[in-house]
Amino acid sequence: MIPVVIAIVLAFVLQGSNAFAADPSLMRLMVVPSAGQLSLVVEMSDEARRVSTQQVSSTVLLLEAGPIAPPVKRQILNAPSGLSLLQQVTVDEGTEADEHILRLRIAMKRPSPSAVRTVGRRIYIDFMTTDASMPLASPAPIAAASPELRKPSSSPQRDQTPASGVAYRQAVTGAASRFEEIQPFLVSATSAAQPNPAVLSAVAQAINDVQQSLRNLPTSRPAGPPVQLLVSAASLAAEAVSSDYRGDRASKAKQSLAVFAAAKAQLQ
Repeated sequence: MIPVVIAIVLAFVLQGSNAFAADPSLMRLMVVPSAGQLSLVVEMSDEARRVSTQQVSSTVLLLEAGPIAPPVKRQILNAPSGLSLLQQVTVDEGTEADEHILRLRIAMKRPSPSAVRTVGRRIYIDFMTTDASMPLASPAPIAAASPELRKPSSSPQRDQTPASGVAYRQAVTGAASRFEEIQPFLVSATSAAQPNPAVLSAVAQAINDVQQSLRNLPTSRPAGPPVQLLVSAASLAAEAVSSDYRGDRASKAKQSLAVFAAAKAQLQ
């Protein structure tokens, strides 16, 4: 599925002298919704040398990138209608060590785990959405309640085994794909100096959904090594974001990622 791109700022008017400046300029912001996450994309004229984020509150994230070419016009941008997560983005500038930096204040409608990545001249702030459906196997259609359709086939095991085997593998790979989507948010939530309880709770809920899907796998098939590893990886991740956990959350999350990598290798 091709993600829908919603531009919340079509373009920023740049000073003519800045078009050839050594430091990059802010070009535009975009919102890209996709399965399981929503991304705020910050497009620069060139790659930013420094990017950092600060979780100001459970629903406010501050992003700084620089150095950038001045000036940056201060703007308050309301999110397009129809977005259930993003509320408002404030564009501003500041100075740090005699350098101009870009400052974005991102206000969310509810707490959401986030992760930041830089791809060339674009900065992606990915927010995990919990309202996206997990790509699990579709349930088998229920036959109409007629006497003819309810008759058992002459060889039920031979007819049903291939289909059930495919559905089982789809369910396993679906759970693995969803867990892989959660990983950046797991790392971000557990590596913070002061973990945000609301963010930990949101990640924990997403992990619980994966665990539930693994528990719902058909019991007619024995769980092989990949499934056992997936269950272990999810359990480690759940422990890392548990509100009662008092150990090293980041180390526990890394253990989970390592176990998942082993599971993924066996699934391929």
